[in-house]
Amino acid sequence: MKTVIFDLDDTLLSGDSEFKWAEYTVEKGLINKDFYMEKISEFEVAYRAGNMDFDAYCIFLLNPLIGKTTNEIESLVREFINQYEELLIDSLTYDLLEKHKNDKKIIASGSLNFIVEGFSRVFSIDTFFGTPLEIENNKITGNLDGVATFAEGKLITMQEWSKKNNFNLEDATFYTDSINDLPLVKVCKNSIIISPDEELEKYAKENSLEIIYR
Repeated sequence: MKTVIFDLDDTLLSGDSEFKWAEYTVEKGLINKDFYMEKISEFEVAYRAGNMDFDAYCIFLLNPLIGKTTNEIESLVREFINQYEELLIDSLTYDLLEKHKNDKKIIASGSLNFIVEGFSRVFSIDTFFGTPLEIENNKITGNLDGVATFAEGKLITMQEWSKKNNFNLEDATFYTDSINDLPLVKVCKNSIIISPDEELEKYAKENSLEIIYR
């Protein structure tokens, strides 16, 4: 059985679930629209440029959720996915899942853990990693709780999983779209690139990696 690691946003999904989550929280009236979308746009520009302060971004996303219980978050996530799944799930999503239906599948995403968990349930994927958030007394504090699964942090997370499971990470097939995942791409020799940003496309071509365009 092969082990396949999927980045979530713009890879297994056809869009960015966390940015859609931001839109959703605005629609729910959890935060002022103009302020929220202005900040999200700034973070997106920084992300595409490969220099985003990811911890600050996650904490910003968590701010309107402070004090909510885990049950409240689960309910919001279910509603969110029901509302946005047609925008975020496309034929390539199903093609990739079908291609690897008999393989060990893992989702490793920088998105907040509750979002990653929600989509993992939709896709019946039992092993998933998202950026962990701090929960005290069953409520969200607005802080992170560990290493964000982003860039080098994603590699560290998968290395820890591999060590616990006696797995050689080099043997995994890793799908991603982003230059931010380059640390893990370099370790996973079987990386496959999905509609990449300009920098990752250049790296993929220089290193003869397979590229799939949506």
